[in-house]
Amino acid sequence: MDRIDEQILEIMKGNARISMQELGDAIGMSRVAAKKRVQKLERDEIIRGYNTCIYRDDEITMFIDIVTAPDKYEDVLQKVSYRTEYIRQIFRTTKANHIHMVAVSDSVSNLKYLTRMIQKECGEDIIEIQCHAVKEIIKDVYGKVDKYGKKSVSDSDGIDGRRDERSESEEQERQ
Repeated sequence: MDRIDEQILEIMKGNARISMQELGDAIGMSRVAAKKRVQKLERDEIIRGYNTCIYRDDEITMFIDIVTAPDKYEDVLQKVSYRTEYIRQIFRTTKANHIHMVAVSDSVSNLKYLTRMIQKECGEDIIEIQCHAVKEIIKDVYGKVDKYGKKSVSDSDGIDGRRDERSESEEQERQ
């Protein structure tokens, strides 16, 4: 990856739907050259996909941290991996026998149920389980939230620097 690839990623982080013409214009190359660069980033799995970030007031995000018995890590990981209705992400961390998950629902009771089912299914294979609901998002480059920093290119709707209405209203509240 070179400096141009980094520019492409920074621009696309703020607007994955940007046209190849606009992208090429922003970095000083043709539409075809920009498209070839993006395709290479996709082949190299640097760009792994394109998502729509949807903000919903009624969603509750919860972090679930599980520490497993040393010889039960893979068993627990297998059991939680198929629970996809509320779990959005599962991470293997550097902490020994630790699984970090992100779960989202529109109901606290659904998230409590998820946690109870994990505890029930895994039983003594789990040494510790902790759950924490997200109270406030401080920074999320994909969700265009940065309460304490300046807006970056990735926090805009594209190369022209416009922000979405939510970001503008948040900035007005701070002033």
